[in-house]
Amino acid sequence: MKIKEGFILRKCGEADIVVPIGANVEKYKNIMITLSGTSRMLWDALVKGCDEEALVTLLLTTFEGVDEAIVRRDVGNFLTTMKKAELIDE
Repeated sequence: MKIKEGFILRKCGEADIVVPIGANVEKYKNIMITLSGTSRMLWDALVKGCDEEALVTLLLTTFEGVDEAIVRRDVGNFLTTMKKAELIDE
């Protein structure tokens, strides 16, 4: 999976914001997504291209002692949200 072309992450104060660029501006003119620290980490991994299992592994190795089932659920929810917003190429 990879983040689709036409979206960029920008820092706005303390917030990480995803906005459409180029040809996507008109289609997604009302979309602006704010990422938390963890979702920013997942976004950065998706920019490079990875699968769901790699995202789970990233979080499990970054945050010691977290419950794997919860991480899998949260990564799944994140990916579902990103797919609904049409931000991911599979």
